[in-house]
Amino acid sequence: MIALFHAVCTSLKNLWYDKNARSAMIVAICIYALLYPQPYANEVVRNVPIAVVDSDQSTASREFLRRIDDTDSVAIHAANDNLLAAQELFYAREVFGVVLVPAHFERDLLGGLPSSVAVFGDGGHFTLYQSFSAAVRNASQSLGTEVRIQRLVSSGMDSNRAQSIVSPLEITAVPLFNPHGGFATYILPAAFVLILQQTLLTGIGLLHAGRPQLKGLELIASPLAYILLYLMWIVVTRLLVPAAYGISRVGDILPMLVVALPFLTAVTAMGFALLRVFPTRASMMFFLLLQGLPLFFLSGISWPTESIPDIIRLIALAVPSTSATAAFVQVDQLGATLHQVLPSLKLLAVQTLLYGAIAVLPKRSKVAPTALR
Repeated sequence: MIALFHAVCTSLKNLWYDKNARSAMIVAICIYALLYPQPYANEVVRNVPIAVVDSDQSTASREFLRRIDDTDSVAIHAANDNLLAAQELFYAREVFGVVLVPAHFERDLLGGLPSSVAVFGDGGHFTLYQSFSAAVRNASQSLGTEVRIQRLVSSGMDSNRAQSIVSPLEITAVPLFNPHGGFATYILPAAFVLILQQTLLTGIGLLHAGRPQLKGLELIASPLAYILLYLMWIVVTRLLVPAAYGISRVGDILPMLVVALPFLTAVTAMGFALLRVFPTRASMMFFLLLQGLPLFFLSGISWPTESIPDIIRLIALAVPSTSATAAFVQVDQLGATLHQVLPSLKLLAVQTLLYGAIAVLPKRSKVAPTALR
């Protein structure tokens, strides 16, 4: 046991004195932990600048625009008399949306006719467009509901009955597990799983690619050293970072660590297995660089896994981060039990055994050519 302890310490010293590995496995994670959450610190998009063109200049049109401006997601940056002026602001990137209220807007509403409002948004910025379109939609729905109720009341109907006819269902939306409905709570816990995997694989490649295969006590000590180091990073990224940025989590620490252990062992085994396929630093780094972005999309962070073709989903299951991302999110953010994430843990265990077996396979010795007689 003492010999193993010294061997683990030696592996950590070797990591520290290798500046490339130190940059990947220590410095990079510190930078990610400090800087990566910053763009999402506000959780939701607020005060997206928009321009409005009010061709009606009526009480109803001003009320409609006021309701849009009252939302937290957008703010009216400019009000113009013609669409061309608003268009210039849009192409100059001073605003990200334009609302055009047509002439006779109020007359059509009072006369029982539909009144169309034109909305132009920048679809290239999906989150900005989504916030902008939602603000306009909510304002139009609330104003339209009031207009319909007033029509029924003016015809002699009781106001309560008119309310029930126009809005028979009252919906109360509660964003469970994400109280703010924000991007940080959604994306950061999942993204850090992939970050830890990629930095660990990179460090293993930098430390061991092009070098003799581990033997004896080093075969256990080196992987154990990396697992212990990254258990510390698990605590930092899943406990300290969420606490610092106010990201809600409902899970306990013990289930999180239980999920972390098979995840880190699977990634470490995968790293040493990849050394058999990519024996040099250059080839290993090139491979990790290429597969980093595809794994982000296959993890289910940015696109639902149910919408990914089955064959690609099966290929993605060979990577530890795919199943570990779901397990971490379920345990940390959704409060799932270990029994509920047991399929993911089993898959991580299978990956550990499979990649570990590949990693310890002896290298085939090169047979020298027989001299010609």
